[in-house]
Amino acid sequence: MARLMVLIILAGSVLVSCTSGHNLGDYVPVWAGGLPSNAPPRPGTPEYDAYRKTLEGEAARDKSKDPPKPKTDADATPIMSSQTPASPHMR
Repeated sequence: MARLMVLIILAGSVLVSCTSGHNLGDYVPVWAGGLPSNAPPRPGTPEYDAYRKTLEGEAARDKSKDPPKPKTDADATPIMSSQTPASPHMR
């Protein structure tokens, strides 16, 4: 009976938090699956307007004179070709 009451109270608090205009994920710590510290601001806030201005400024900037990006490990992974020997499981 006690578990049922805890479950009902928990479910009710989650539902109430959705109706207030705020998301419960805003208050959950990162280690528990909440928003990371580098998440963009929510739409409709003054921080979001400033964030959009920086994005628009970056998009309008001339990137032709930027130095080339260094290759990452993902770029260096070889693509399997037909000349690669088959694994013992595929014979």
